[in-house]
Amino acid sequence: MDKIRVAFQGVQGAHTTTAIEKAFPEKEIELIPFATYEQAFEAVASKDCDYAVIPMENSLQGSIHSNYYLLARTFLYIVNEVYVPIHYSLIGLPDAKIEDISLVITHPGALSVCQGYLDAMPGKPAIETVYDSAGSVEMLLNFANPETAMVGSKSIADYHQLAVLDENIEDQPNNLTRYNVIAREPVNPGAEGKTTLVFTTYHRPGALLSAMKVFADRGIDLTKIESRPLPDQPFEYMFYADIAGSVSNPKVKEAIDELENYHTPWLRVLGSYLSTREDMDA
Repeated sequence: MDKIRVAFQGVQGAHTTTAIEKAFPEKEIELIPFATYEQAFEAVASKDCDYAVIPMENSLQGSIHSNYYLLARTFLYIVNEVYVPIHYSLIGLPDAKIEDISLVITHPGALSVCQGYLDAMPGKPAIETVYDSAGSVEMLLNFANPETAMVGSKSIADYHQLAVLDENIEDQPNNLTRYNVIAREPVNPGAEGKTTLVFTTYHRPGALLSAMKVFADRGIDLTKIESRPLPDQPFEYMFYADIAGSVSNPKVKEAIDELENYHTPWLRVLGSYLSTREDMDA
């Protein structure tokens, strides 16, 4: 079996590595970690890696807009989508005790969903935020202080031989992150896939309504639409849309063609792909 190289941002054991395992259940995988999402995208574009697995949206915190921007400005495609239940643990050095913790290191996103738990900890520890789980692990190991802990996935503790002081410390249990698999070439998932596109509209009354009508007229479900500012054009916007159906479906292709030809000065199909959402307990 040929080994595939999969780029990701972060550290071994983070939630993204679970997403990679779900995306490629029958593949032999070489995990290639990067410090930033931009570097993971570039690794695929330059053919150093076959795929990148990137978080795009969290059910509690919303879209990760920087990654949508990366998709819009690169010539890469979404080829798969997986959902990962997000659970956090309080992690310390092997000799740490939860009642002695005086400092907790955490990513801001993890802090936002574990704030209640951390506020209720017996030692009322100070909080220090870092860019990602990799930074948390590095600081924890460098400090080498049993009174310091971090917030992360249980798999991080297992991989780095750290101690899990407490599990499932998130304040809201129903927490999912949606990950996209990114590749250099698009795929054809069949008519049952979903399609993501990004586009701009003309500056005239009802432009967005007219643009979206191409899908309603054909009975195509628009499952998500979100506007984002154009980085180099103040107070102008682009739109990301998810629609039910693949570009191999004639109705979907017809709708996108009409959208591109009559309702938008710029459009890019980011990919058609299969998406399977599993239950939280999966």
